[in-house]
Amino acid sequence: MKISHFVATAVGIAAISVAGLATVATARNGTSLENDSMIGLPAAFVGSANSVRGVSGGGIAWTIGASEVEVKSSGKVEVAFQDLWFAAGSNVGKNTVANMKVVVSCLTAGGATVNVSTEPFPVTVATATDPGGDGMIETKVALPSPCLAPIVFVTTTTDRWLAVNGL
Repeated sequence: MKISHFVATAVGIAAISVAGLATVATARNGTSLENDSMIGLPAAFVGSANSVRGVSGGGIAWTIGASEVEVKSSGKVEVAFQDLWFAAGSNVGKNTVANMKVVVSCLTAGGATVNVSTEPFPVTVATATDPGGDGMIETKVALPSPCLAPIVFVTTTTDRWLAVNGL
């Protein structure tokens, strides 16, 4: 009698667990990638020699200050950053790039890489009193479903990355 009660309880717990997993697996509207840290382009990733998922680095190293990234499974993309500047060269500590884009890179269920770009958005450029490098975009893009292992890049308008989400 005690064994049958144990088996019935175990079956009930398993059914609740499976039902809970099904809910998590099908919950699509609330899924998102959020990160409050981006990393500027290191010298080792400059150019196309060490591209990441087909996205080549810019022509010189970059650094970035405070940043926030959010990408939802619906395709909503929000990226905000401060102090995205050259880390080397004659413009070190400044930004001279007036427009940038965001590229969201996804892996599909079949293992293919899909890179989706936003439209260009304005970024502050250096003046005599401000080094520039502040930008923000809130938009929607068409992401593949599912979008596995997303990577978010801030890029030039020609899709050469300057910063990437990271820890």
